[in-house]
Amino acid sequence: MKRVVVAARTFGKYSQDPVDLLKRHGFDVIRCEERDLPIALKEADALIVGTPKVTAEMLEGSKVRIIAKHGVGVDNIDLKTATRLGIPVTITQGANTEAVAELTIGFIFALARGLISAHLKLFQRREWSSVVGVEVKGKTLGLLGFGAIAREVNRRALCLGMRTITYDPYVPQDEMRKRGAEPVDFKELFKGSDFLSIHVPLSEETRHLVGETELKLMKRTAFLINTARGGIVDEGALAKALKEGWIAGAAVDVFEEEPPPEDSPLFDCDSLITTPHIGAHSIEAVYRMNMMAAQSVIDFFEGRVPANVINREVLK
Repeated sequence: MKRVVVAARTFGKYSQDPVDLLKRHGFDVIRCEERDLPIALKEADALIVGTPKVTAEMLEGSKVRIIAKHGVGVDNIDLKTATRLGIPVTITQGANTEAVAELTIGFIFALARGLISAHLKLFQRREWSSVVGVEVKGKTLGLLGFGAIAREVNRRALCLGMRTITYDPYVPQDEMRKRGAEPVDFKELFKGSDFLSIHVPLSEETRHLVGETELKLMKRTAFLINTARGGIVDEGALAKALKEGWIAGAAVDVFEEEPPPEDSPLFDCDSLITTPHIGAHSIEAVYRMNMMAAQSVIDFFEGRVPANVINREVLK
């Protein structure tokens, strides 16, 4: 019996379907905490993984033949080593698009109307004080990156009467215009946005892509939103920007270190909204990710090419 190690906190949490699917196809499903992953992989045939780190050392000491990422970001997986070892890595492309896009729009409303601070003042401190916000209609939403999630955010923002601008050197500008977004250069994106939302993967190219220089370009009335990956934003620079009033506020669902340390400078920022990497955590998105990851493992061992293999060179 093939052994599938699962290190994804929501796999099978809200539905037994993905676990039952694997079992029906003859797999033994082994749940694993991140701290136990190096040992568990030694006898694993497949890995379904969320955010835990998968290092070169762990892969080289394992007999894993396929990695199914429970999500789309693979910055936690040593992709070069996986490729060198001939291990295909799949992602659940499109499964969480709607969920992350909706959280982004939720952040826009929360920031615009000061919903979190208003709630805390009344609920925790019993203060009946006025909180004055802004309307989103007519405001400019900047999209850093124009992939699947950004396009869904763009569609929703246009329905709200917002103007959208975007920067993505990998997407044709005609494609942006066709979807109602105005292409701009990198600096203009930061200068012209009332809300700036990040939608790029984390890589060496994008690590700390947003730092002091970029934050100082933004309007003092502008808001930053990050539902992509924490390492894209320099957290020290963001904390400084919020404390010194370079921007009006920010909302982040992701951090450079997860969970963030208790002494993170971000926790001293009153104008910051934080959530614990829940962008993909809708019941519907989790179910889609569960089933897609399970199906990738099944397809591989039954001789079919799994969907959404990102290191396709291993299939040659």
